[in-house]
Amino acid sequence: MRRSGIAFGGFCAVTTALSPLAAGAQDGGVLLTFGVENRLEVARNEALAVPADGTDVANATFLSFGLRSETALDRLSFLASGAAIIENAAGDSGTELDFGRASVALDYRREVPSALLELNATLRNDDVGSFEDLAAADESGTQTDYSLSAGLEIGRTSAVGLAFGLGYEATDYQDVSDPDLVDTTEARADAAVIFRFSEVATGRLGLRYSELEEETAGTTVTETLVSYAGLDYAVSDRLDLSAELGYAEIETEDFGLIERVTGPDLTLGATYDLAVGTLSALLQVTTDEDDDRRETFEIGRDLETPRDTISARLGVTRADTTGTDLIGSLLWNRDLPDGSLGLELAHRVSFDDDEGEIGTSIASVTWLKTINEISSISLDVVYEQSNSDIETIEQISFGAGYSHQLTQDWNLDTGVEYRIRDDADGRARSPAVFVALSREFQFRP
Repeated sequence: MRRSGIAFGGFCAVTTALSPLAAGAQDGGVLLTFGVENRLEVARNEALAVPADGTDVANATFLSFGLRSETALDRLSFLASGAAIIENAAGDSGTELDFGRASVALDYRREVPSALLELNATLRNDDVGSFEDLAAADESGTQTDYSLSAGLEIGRTSAVGLAFGLGYEATDYQDVSDPDLVDTTEARADAAVIFRFSEVATGRLGLRYSELEEETAGTTVTETLVSYAGLDYAVSDRLDLSAELGYAEIETEDFGLIERVTGPDLTLGATYDLAVGTLSALLQVTTDEDDDRRETFEIGRDLETPRDTISARLGVTRADTTGTDLIGSLLWNRDLPDGSLGLELAHRVSFDDDEGEIGTSIASVTWLKTINEISSISLDVVYEQSNSDIETIEQISFGAGYSHQLTQDWNLDTGVEYRIRDDADGRARSPAVFVALSREFQFRP
């Protein structure tokens, strides 16, 4: 059974339950957190199918573990959770027991004056519709995402330093209803020489390499190599400039046929500190295997006041294959005396060989109110739209949640959600409700 929105953020709920890790470990040492949650979920047509499916009932018992350690040089954070799920799904012959909704996140950072080491690893396993992909929100099956990354920088106090990075990401699908959802893997590596010319100027020369493999009918492999030179320069206490000029070489092999694309990889940026917040400008010219060359220019404004936090971007993007489009985003959050109010607006443009140009828009409003010291309510509305050459998708979600601290250790959370989706298959509706009881234990060994 999928979860979405504020009321149905299964993974987010576990992460939130472990959030005291960050605050509790600020005093140093090791902090361990164990959590348990039992969640009853009832949803009709949870896959947003046309015609509608029946009602799914699931009882999920989550177990979670968190570890955080912080010293003057090291910071380690580890979070893991999973669930035993008893589910009676629409169309199934009976009740089934499954183990899933696994989530793992590991972050390690060690910093000394002359060097920096960072290690990261993540894993998430859940229903396809639970991931933030509007096109796949009405699909069935299981998706597993995992990633590994490592970064090392040495010579940070010298005139010349070195930086290295490695990364690996993979997405695996099982029993999916959409044949276009294919397994993918991507490996990345980068290396750079850093030149510290002065206190206000830093240069770099480097290489970035990636290999993307898609398990299509012919197994598509895309290799990308970017060589670049960059410079960061502080013009004044308020104005910072940055520039990176690169050259991209892309080779794609599909069914034994090889296609090569070459072109620029350019980034020019400026940031200016105002009395309140910052003003920024960014110009990017990129080359990829889908729409060849794309130019993007954005201006941005970020500011924070005692009540409001605002981040805004407005720009244009142009590609050889699709022309010019307007893009932008707005994130606004206001602290209220008894809660908060949040707004998000965004429009993005991308390109896909099968679907052509894809324009994605989102508008959401989130309201949180604290009733008293032990209770709170939340409301959210999310509208999403995706336009491509082959399909237009619109989806709107309404959610409401209630949280109550039963005792010092036990919490009760409940919520409802109603989703409406319009796509090429027709209109689908899905109401859902959940009730969850949770507790966590913390101690220092």
